Amino acid sequence: MKTNFSILTCAFGIAITSMMVSCSKNGDIEAPLLKPATLATSPASVGDSVVLDTINGTKGYLKTLATGVYGARNFHQGTVPDLVDTTQWSNPASTYYYSLSNNDGGNSGNWDFKFSGTANADFTVNTSKYTLSYTNTVFGSVTSGTSTTPISGGTAGYNSLTGIGNSSSSGWYIYSIATHIMSSYQPRTYVLTPVGSGTKWKIKLNSVYKNETPNSGYAATNYPFMSFDYSAL
Repeated sequence: MKTNFSILTCAFGIAITSMMVSCSKNGDIEAPLLKPATLATSPASVGDSVVLDTINGTKGYLKTLATGVYGARNFHQGTVPDLVDTTQWSNPASTYYYSLSNNDGGNSGNWDFKFSGTANADFTVNTSKYTLSYTNTVFGSVTSGTSTTPISGGTAGYNSLTGIGNSSSSGWYIYSIATHIMSSYQPRTYVLTPVGSGTKWKIKLNSVYKNETPNSGYAATNYPFMSFDYSAL
């Protein structure tokens, strides 16, 4: 489903496990001042951030949380810069691609994982490069030897449709029918294991909302702005 920041019409159907929300353009607080950068391939020092590469149709920023640990915030892709809020695109893409090797947005020809589907919330790895698995272990405690559960097909979608998390579900987001708000199931860490040689990664998915905070307690409209943390293992 392609989202639109000016109008996003939504309804929820359990039978097809899809949800949409009626929303309008928001005026959220912009991210804090960042160090300018043309590419985010050179991450900032610990505690600092760099902007993601707008040349590749990407907006948001990358924060260095600790040595070798990065947090992508307000990550989204699209076309036509918004004239009011320059931190977002007027025309968000239906699929967001990310390249771990570049620490930046990717494209359909170069990506390690992508966000697509309802509210761009389905997390899918590039199965030509990785297999996907999960563990109910906090991100900081996951090591290369942590036991994980494989996810057939390489996609993590919804965890629960009741607003209460399910530890045995492979999905990452919880959707509340009562409030029409999405939240991240925790503790949950995903592990990307290379099909051949390569780097093994761990990823924690945080939020679909801008600045990681819904702009309303009911049917928030400030999405999809993806937030996630990752590190090599």
